[in-house]
Amino acid sequence: MTPNSKSARAAWAAFTGPAGAQAVALPGAFAVLALMLLVYDHLQDRIPPLVFWLCVLLIACVFAWLVETARRQSQRLVVEQERAIRDRVTGLPNREALLDDLPRLSGPERRHSLIVVELEGLQTYCDAFGEAVANRFVAELAGRFLDSVWPVGGAVYRVDGQRFAVVVPAESHVNGEFLLSRTGSTEGEGLIGRSYGEVAFTAGVDDPEAVLQQAGQSVSAHKKRHQRSARRQAHAVLMAVLGARRPDLREHLRTVAFRAISISRRLGLDEATIDDVFLAAELQDIGLLTVPESVLEKESALNATEITLIRNHPVAGARIVSSAPGLSSVAETIAAVSERYDGSGYPEGLAGEDIPVGSRIIRVCVAFAAMTSKRPYRQPRSQSEALEELQRGAGLEFDPRVVEALAADLTEEGALATEDPAPLQVSPAEAPVAAAPAEPQPG
Repeated sequence: MTPNSKSARAAWAAFTGPAGAQAVALPGAFAVLALMLLVYDHLQDRIPPLVFWLCVLLIACVFAWLVETARRQSQRLVVEQERAIRDRVTGLPNREALLDDLPRLSGPERRHSLIVVELEGLQTYCDAFGEAVANRFVAELAGRFLDSVWPVGGAVYRVDGQRFAVVVPAESHVNGEFLLSRTGSTEGEGLIGRSYGEVAFTAGVDDPEAVLQQAGQSVSAHKKRHQRSARRQAHAVLMAVLGARRPDLREHLRTVAFRAISISRRLGLDEATIDDVFLAAELQDIGLLTVPESVLEKESALNATEITLIRNHPVAGARIVSSAPGLSSVAETIAAVSERYDGSGYPEGLAGEDIPVGSRIIRVCVAFAAMTSKRPYRQPRSQSEALEELQRGAGLEFDPRVVEALAADLTEEGALATEDPAPLQVSPAEAPVAAAPAEPQPG
């Protein structure tokens, strides 16, 4: 193609716009018809020369106006279509563009990976710092992703408010962990969580939506693994702190926790709830860290202020636990372990099913452990005596279903026939429970 032909094509494209020949087809037909009639009348001497040329000028102006109108409408349509497939903040292609591109990018000879990165807590970040700051963070992150995948022929999309999608050749070095590392020094570091999921596709994609959903499921699985890991790490740290302050409680808390797991399974709770119950049972006394050592070691009767400190330790413990990653639901369980089934407990006076099921289970397990453990002021009760005491308190202090589950547990274990309780060191916070089923009232 010669330079002149290229220039002509460029001039024609600039004149007609995105619509091409369609922009001039209808106006051109109108102009040709009008000129033919005008020339015919002029040749028949029906109109003078001046009128003829004025009419020609008018037809040319109308033709140009129609072409320009068609061109502008076509450009506006192209802009609207572009906006429909592009994210406003980052300028990246959006979900619709990704679904259109996936079938084109895949094939037997072209293996690709779809990686979805989710920014957890982006809306909270936006609420805290403002939309402008959040948009700047997202735009910066989009730039980092583009810089990461452009050299390997990848593409970046923003599929929704919190998720980016990256498509790269399968043989490239780009993976989910690599992309997460690219978010490490942005403005939102430490404030926004990040998870990813990835899926490879090697054949023609007949259902791109299914591929994207599969990547989304991979994100969810990664989040669950990460949350479980974070929960376990936070739990281990808190238990180490509690163990350093109260090493005598470790065995007791483990016993209560495993009893709580057994009852939870007997009640048919799901695995996530059972995990919450186990962690709450082990961390129920973390609030004792807020109680002075002089109160915990006091051998004489506690005064009203000291009783209040002991009574409030579950709420204090819930505050500590809630600050740890992934333990908010565990904190809710800990906060309610002093609630009574009849609503006369504290701190909220919850009753019945309004009390978290984990709290009801732990309360029964703690009371059973307290009554069957040796105390300075009395010998331990037998397990059958302790169970009878719990059954008398069922519907008042304790959930009847939980007490029944404990009875079934003990029967199955053959514990009622053994009558050989093992002494356990019990938390000072359990002293009121051991003395009587009812909670002591301060001062």
